Amino acid sequence: MTMAVGFLSLPTELICHILILLNPRDIIRCAMTCNIFWLAVRNSVYIQCKLEIYAQSLINTGTATTNSTGVARKTLCSLKKLASLWRSDFHATTTFETVVTTAATWESTLPIQDVKCGLWWSHSLGENKFYIQGCDSNPTLSRTWSIGDVEGFLTTFDPLQDLMVVCSEHDYYVAVTDATQDYHVCWVEFRLASSQHPHPSAECTSLECKHTFDAPGDYRAALSPPVICGDRVFILYYIENTADDCHPEPVSGMFIQVINWRKGYVNRHFLCRLGVCELDLFYLVDEQKLVVIGPEGSIYLYTLQGLNGSPQCRIIYHLPKIFHLSLYNCQVKVHGHPSLHGKAARPGLMPSYVPSLESQIMVLEFLPKAGKAILVIDMAIFSDMALRSDMLVEIPWSDWGPQYASYFPHHESYDISVFGSKMAYALPQDHIPNPGQTLEGLSSEGYFYVHIWDFNKRVIARSECVNDPDSPDLRICKPGRMIDSFGEDIVSNRAYIATVCRTPFPTAGSRMFLEQDQLTVTSARQHEISIQVISPIQTDIGSDLTEQTVWSKTVGLSDADVVL
Repeated sequence: MTMAVGFLSLPTELICHILILLNPRDIIRCAMTCNIFWLAVRNSVYIQCKLEIYAQSLINTGTATTNSTGVARKTLCSLKKLASLWRSDFHATTTFETVVTTAATWESTLPIQDVKCGLWWSHSLGENKFYIQGCDSNPTLSRTWSIGDVEGFLTTFDPLQDLMVVCSEHDYYVAVTDATQDYHVCWVEFRLASSQHPHPSAECTSLECKHTFDAPGDYRAALSPPVICGDRVFILYYIENTADDCHPEPVSGMFIQVINWRKGYVNRHFLCRLGVCELDLFYLVDEQKLVVIGPEGSIYLYTLQGLNGSPQCRIIYHLPKIFHLSLYNCQVKVHGHPSLHGKAARPGLMPSYVPSLESQIMVLEFLPKAGKAILVIDMAIFSDMALRSDMLVEIPWSDWGPQYASYFPHHESYDISVFGSKMAYALPQDHIPNPGQTLEGLSSEGYFYVHIWDFNKRVIARSECVNDPDSPDLRICKPGRMIDSFGEDIVSNRAYIATVCRTPFPTAGSRMFLEQDQLTVTSARQHEISIQVISPIQTDIGSDLTEQTVWSKTVGLSDADVVL
């Protein structure tokens, strides 16, 4: 007892130096057991950053040591910005603004656009041009490219690999006379995004994707935009019978083209047979796993098997039996931010951390005529840890939903952007809604406020243990009650940290894109797209975040430490 009292009588600075030598879990335990430790942890910027490194999955599980010497300065800079997002309310400061001139753009036909690694890109369907805009003071990364002279191009962009994939969609029907032959579906080109020259890492400049039809007739392939993940490019598609031009009918289910763009080969596979063929219901988890949302209200997890990447359904997660969670009654959108993979041609664009599946979420947006909702799902259910059997496993909602999913009422005017475990949500009010509260839709002439909800279990557990739950700077919430079509309660125990930006943004023609410690807000008006990059106004959590020995000696964690 005397030794314990003597230790606690040490200067706070010395206690901090001792605590920082511990692993994150032990630091949290100390903070929970003693108020002096709690104050030391709360007031030490270095301990806070070490805990945040743990919370953001930067300390890899199953590794004895992690050497972060090469990235510590950039990591700590980003964590300093991330710390201000924990506050229950904050104001934003604009760090970059520009305007991109395009063809005529109207709110009803907003261009395809996204933000990756701090680069905004857009594919203008009206003029077949591809725009890349660096969202900082460096203008050398900005480009405008003409994709082609004809319509029907599907394009995507991977800034880390300096890769642009251009898929030339077949606009006209294919007259099939011999069902045993392969017929052309599309051409896929691999270009350098920085120059439009053929990508030097690609074995072939372009590849042809083909399909074998079941019977003679007139057909058309409806393609999804290509999705890049490391060395692979994925294209989902289904076949339409165009015998009746006014009412083409999907046939034979869904298919997928799996392309290895570095080695120069393509494999096509039958994926699944669904009553409703929707290309938006496909989500790529990583190079080996993909998810399909089924029409009856189920989530299908597929893994690619063997050298040719043949898909095999491994797990079916059933959603609650709510009538509007069925594709027969509503439209479904999938929001997520897959992990970044592949050999980085531009290492300077690499984000400070790449979330693991244990710190990612996927959001399903259900848009029926009534009862709109979003379902936030912990991507840990798609990790390798979940694949414990080679046989198909069906899991009812009661066995996974309460622990790994959260349900919220929704309106189609609310924009959604996901990065890692965080969701940016455009809502009409500048304060955090009550659990289960239904808000009015956004007015096209009004303003919205950005709410950021963090579902990372480690961040939440650390906040509950280390921070004062009565502090006005922290709001840990849980979803409201949900009742299924049989009148039974469906409980979700998933907590989340809710923050809100008090800076309003105009609704008309706006999109938002969350990426780590910054938010990009775009607004499309006629011939222009304005781009505004904002970050939270910084709070003072330490003026000298420099590399120290402790950051290159962080302690690895065991598999049991994946979730607190």
